[in-house]
Amino acid sequence: MNLSVSVIVCCYTEERLADIRRAVASLWRQSRAPEEVIVVVDNNRELHQRLCQEGDGRTRLVLSTCGRGLSAARNAGIALARGDLIAFLDDDAVASPDWLERLTAPFADPSVLATGGRALLAWEGRRPPWLPPELEWTVGGSYTWLPQREAPVRNPHGHNMCFRRSVFQAVGGFHVAMGRVGDGVYAGEEAELCLRLRRALPHGKVLYLPLASVVHRVPRRRATLRYLLRRAFAEGRCKARLARLAGEASLTSERQYLRHLLLRALPSRLRPPWRPARLAQAAALALCTAATLAGFLAGSLEALRPVSPPEVRR
Repeated sequence: MNLSVSVIVCCYTEERLADIRRAVASLWRQSRAPEEVIVVVDNNRELHQRLCQEGDGRTRLVLSTCGRGLSAARNAGIALARGDLIAFLDDDAVASPDWLERLTAPFADPSVLATGGRALLAWEGRRPPWLPPELEWTVGGSYTWLPQREAPVRNPHGHNMCFRRSVFQAVGGFHVAMGRVGDGVYAGEEAELCLRLRRALPHGKVLYLPLASVVHRVPRRRATLRYLLRRAFAEGRCKARLARLAGEASLTSERQYLRHLLLRALPSRLRPPWRPARLAQAAALALCTAATLAGFLAGSLEALRPVSPPEVRR
């Protein structure tokens, strides 16, 4: 059975106009063409008007004003999507030519409910020598501990993922209490959605597909220790909220990754021969871990206002 595919790109600022153009262009060059591409503009009328003026008639352009942030914008796109499958690409990422073909192929198996792929990094400037590969997730890369071949995972990551539309009809959309707002760094909405999905459809599969790759641009302003620590602190807060929403068992993957950092990644850089770059990476690992734990503590102390997962109606 041939499944139709809608691809959603969410955006919010004119500063990424060139990125948005590249992202959308990469979608129309796919080996497996999407049935539709939907660009959702988050509460920015000027950007929406600019994109409409440049529109080629193929891409659907939508202004989202019902709530702010990435989760609300994604939900607006989901409500409009016509495809059997709904894929998501970040506005500052470019899809490889066979991305959609690889990302959607596993859905021939009816038990597959979601897939996600790998994010490679394209640095706007020089890659910081102090940034270890284990921390590339802070700037939009994939986690280094992810499998090197197709395998089940807890959740895909938002820069590169695809769901059956029926998933959203069954469990609702992305939780608007989570996810980025503007240039913020607060995330976690994909994990929360997939944990909800696991409870509702426990026999469904979520797969990681490393060959379904995108290239994620890293601007110079993110190549700083200050940004890394800000992102790590936000990640800790996000995981505290995720634990509140879905229970402590939801953080199994994070505990495994923390053990990897503390027992393998950090000690490996403290053994001789000592080199400045290796010691700098060890310091970055230690500081990032501390910032994440501090964020988790801060998030654990915050009161969470209950917010029901949004419905996605057609």
